[in-house]
Amino acid sequence: MPSDLKIQNNHKLKMRFFFAMALVLIAIAFFTTSPGNLFHGLVRINTTTCHLFTDFVASGGFGVTLMNVALVLLFELMIIHFSKASITGPLLAALITTAGFAFFGTNLFNTIPIVLGVALYSRLEKIPMRTFLLHAFMGTAIGPLVSYIGFGIDLEPALSLPLAILAGLIIGMVLPPLSSSFLRFHQGYNLYNLGFTAGVIGLVAVAILRINGIEVEPVSIIDTQHRTQLIILVSGIFFSFLLFGLILNKWSFRGYPKLLAESGRLLSDFAVMHGSGLALINMGVMGFLSLAYVLIIRGPVNGPIAGAMMTVAGFGALGKHPRNSIPVMLGSTIACLLHRDLQTTGAIVPILFGTTLAPMTGGFGVFAGMLAGYLHIAVVSQVLPLHAGLNLYNNGFSGGFIAAVLVPLIEAGRNAIEKSKSDTSTQIPENN
Repeated sequence: MPSDLKIQNNHKLKMRFFFAMALVLIAIAFFTTSPGNLFHGLVRINTTTCHLFTDFVASGGFGVTLMNVALVLLFELMIIHFSKASITGPLLAALITTAGFAFFGTNLFNTIPIVLGVALYSRLEKIPMRTFLLHAFMGTAIGPLVSYIGFGIDLEPALSLPLAILAGLIIGMVLPPLSSSFLRFHQGYNLYNLGFTAGVIGLVAVAILRINGIEVEPVSIIDTQHRTQLIILVSGIFFSFLLFGLILNKWSFRGYPKLLAESGRLLSDFAVMHGSGLALINMGVMGFLSLAYVLIIRGPVNGPIAGAMMTVAGFGALGKHPRNSIPVMLGSTIACLLHRDLQTTGAIVPILFGTTLAPMTGGFGVFAGMLAGYLHIAVVSQVLPLHAGLNLYNNGFSGGFIAAVLVPLIEAGRNAIEKSKSDTSTQIPENN
């Protein structure tokens, strides 16, 4: 086990690394966009609805989106600093995932109230805020609900904005107890547990809106102009993970085969189990794996797909690795080849996010992983109307149901086979 001093030093290095990443994004934003356009673009994406799929690269601009990503990242780093938390696997995953969703749905307006709600819950429960940072950051999956109440309902701003902030506070307060309960629902085989929790909250919220005559209209704003820029950007981010990981791991992949042997079931904190260096190396590998997949099938690269690739990379610190993810991706790909157009945003996004079910491979084998990926494509589009796109982690919502169905069935089958073998071995042969 690493010493406390080494853990503290690694934490400081990771804080500086992500702070530097945010500064680089800000620099690129100013290099590509004028200050005036940056300001107006940020105001625009923070004062409009942003449920699935609202690509900020299309609605705000490339530079504006990078500034939004940087601001979300800096806000979360500030919370980590003041809560005196350590950046282990869960926070590595949360930082990169929320940065990815800042390409298409997460902004400061819908993030801050939810984080404050979690902080209020931690204060009421008298539990340190650092215990709930994963809930606070990943809980922003339901951020579009805050934005929709603030700007999508036909109310005066003097009423809608306070209601939106109040909704965010309430969401933040209920996230920790709900997520703990729902983890038992899928037994840790769905990595996006907060996505499932946000989906349930979104389902209830949309039901309340609909019963009051308010219908959430579907959105599809997708960028088609910045494919090359986004490929270069995510490649640079994934390379920085790989490089930083190699530095921390003394310029080697030593120990990586042991990481690849993990099932990935929650809570598989690779940074604690195998060291921050290997966790970051795996994040880089997973990022490049997702990018290679998109390039091989000649798919588009836009805000949602960039966000999906970032999420795959982020969870390289919390359960995902090539060995347990590829079978799920293969099963999802087969489903899309049979039933959908593979080279579309609507197919690629759930294929990448479907790796939330990677622990199915690690726990039950390649076929189980492929089956989970196949079923994910069938289910994910059907659960979207339940929360009307107000839950950004729709694939986590779908993954929770699939894991909840498959896990007990597979375990029951295994138990039946083992019992049959046991009964056969204990039978006394008849005398001739």
